[in-house]
Amino acid sequence: MNIKNIKIIKKSQLAFSIILLIIIMLVLYFINIKNNKPIIIGFAAQLTGKQAELGVQERNGVQMAIEEINESGGISGRKIKLLIGDDRGIPDIAQSVDAELIEKGAVAIIGHSTSSQTMAGLKVTNPAKVVMIGPTISTPELSDLQDFFFRVYPSFKDSAEAFTNYIYQNDGRKRLSIIYDIDNASYSKTYSKTVIDKFKSLGGNIIDCIEFSSASQPDFSILLSKLHEAKAEGLLIIASDMDTALIAQRTRLMGWNIPLYTSSWAPTENLINNGGQAVEGMKFEQAYGLTSQSETLLNFKAKYRARFGKEPSYGAALAYDSAMVLSYALKKTGGNSKGLSDALLETRNYTGLMGNFSFNEFGDVMRPFYLSSISNGKFITLDLLTSSN
Repeated sequence: MNIKNIKIIKKSQLAFSIILLIIIMLVLYFINIKNNKPIIIGFAAQLTGKQAELGVQERNGVQMAIEEINESGGISGRKIKLLIGDDRGIPDIAQSVDAELIEKGAVAIIGHSTSSQTMAGLKVTNPAKVVMIGPTISTPELSDLQDFFFRVYPSFKDSAEAFTNYIYQNDGRKRLSIIYDIDNASYSKTYSKTVIDKFKSLGGNIIDCIEFSSASQPDFSILLSKLHEAKAEGLLIIASDMDTALIAQRTRLMGWNIPLYTSSWAPTENLINNGGQAVEGMKFEQAYGLTSQSETLLNFKAKYRARFGKEPSYGAALAYDSAMVLSYALKKTGGNSKGLSDALLETRNYTGLMGNFSFNEFGDVMRPFYLSSISNGKFITLDLLTSSN
C-alpha cells in the first residue's frame, strides 16, 4: 500500500471519528434536554365569577405544593410546570380546558372544584387515559368506578346521612325544607336526594324542596317566601358560599329566624364575610378538621397566610394534598403519565396535612367527617360526626 492510500485511509478514519463524536454529542444533548424538560401538571377550576373562591383557594394550594416540590429538587431532577385553566363554572368550558391542558402535555390534571364540571371533564380525560385528581369532589356518582379519576375527599353519602340524622335526632327538626343550586346538579341534587331519603326513613317530613339556577341570578325573596309559608323547622341550603350567604341574609331580612344548615360546599371565608350575622349558628358537615391542631396543617396555614394574605379554606388544604400525593406517584413513574394510575392506586397511608389517607381500588378515600358551625364570625368544630350522633 503506497503512502497516498494510507493518507486517504487516515483522513477517512478521522472524518468518521469526527462524525461519530458529533452524533454522540447530539444524542447526549437531546437526552439532557429531555431529562431537563419540565413535567407539566394541569389545574382546572372556576377562577372567575361569584362562585370562584373555592377554585381560587384550590389553585393557591396547588401552587404552594408545586413551589415546595420544585425548591426541593423537583421530580427526578426535573421541575414541575403548572398550567392553569379557568372552567368558569360551565361544563362545556371545563371539557375545553381539560382538552387544551392535555394537548399542551399535562401528565395529569388537578380539578375541578365542583362536581358537575368534573363529570364533564372526565369525558375528556378518561378516554385520553389522563389522571384527574379532585381535591373537593364528593358526589357519590363517581364512587366505585374503574377509571382515571382519583379524589382526596370522600363521597358525601355517609356524611350527609349522618348530618341528616343529627338534624332529626339531636336538633329535633321533624319538618325540613331544602333549597339547592341546580347548576351543580351532580352534587346538589344528589345531596338533596340523599338527605330526603334519610330524613323520611327517620320519620321526618320534607316540607318543600326548591331548586334554583345561580347563573340566572334568581330573586331569593320570592323562593324563600314560599318556603316560609310551609312552616318548616329547619332550612338546608345546598349552594356555593356566596349564594348560601345571600340566602341566609334574605331569610333574616324577612324576619324568618329558622335554624339554618348547609352542605360542605359552602364553608369558605366568603360565607362568613358576606353572610355576617345571618350565618351565625349555621351548622354543616365536612370531612375537614377546621380546628385541627395537626402540626403539618398549622404550618401550612401559616405559610398560606404569609403567601396569600388570608386564611386558607378546606379547598386550599385538600388541593395541596392532591398535588403532593400526585408528585409522590410521579416519582415512581419518573414523571411520566404511563403507569401513574397504578402508582396512585398503590399509595397507602400517605401523610397529608390532616393525617394519613389511602386510595382504594377505585381511587376513592375515606376520611373522618365533622359537625361544624359558625360562632362569633369564626368556624368551629362541634363534634366528630358519626351515624350514631
